[in-house]
Amino acid sequence: MKTETKIKDLHIFEGKIFSDERGSLIKPVSLLEQNIKFNLVETWFTHSKIDVIRGMHMQVEPFPINKLVSVIQGKLIDVVLDCRSHSPSYGIFEEFILDGDDNKLLYIPAGCAHGYKVLEENTLTMYMSDNIHHSPSDVGFKYNSFGYNWNVDKPIVSKKDRNLPDFEKQ
Repeated sequence: MKTETKIKDLHIFEGKIFSDERGSLIKPVSLLEQNIKFNLVETWFTHSKIDVIRGMHMQVEPFPINKLVSVIQGKLIDVVLDCRSHSPSYGIFEEFILDGDDNKLLYIPAGCAHGYKVLEENTLTMYMSDNIHHSPSDVGFKYNSFGYNWNVDKPIVSKKDRNLPDFEKQ
């Protein structure tokens, strides 16, 4: 099932779970059934502690990427910010709870930055992208520079993320 969001081309999918006496098979989404073209190029995982904030990240030209994000184990709040100046939802952000038990998958279009706050210890997050990681194209904004309240007293943030520029709506 696909749920529309406030941000143009950002979708959240709730997949199917098939269970029997052996356990379960989880099918997060069929992108073809949803008319989304996605050519998987890279997959990576993060393993995070509680109160970690990662973000806000995106990749721009010449190697922009669309991402699929889901939580395999644990729980987090994923926040997406539309940074596409031509988009009708430019500057809008939206939050989503992703939980290893709920089988949700977030489709983040190129030009949108995303980050997340980890809610449970040992959270394992999976990313899939439709382009290669290219360090010079990997950009972002400070997690606390666009009006979202992360609701955490002592976040664990990488040095790289603390030194990102502020988001400034043009």
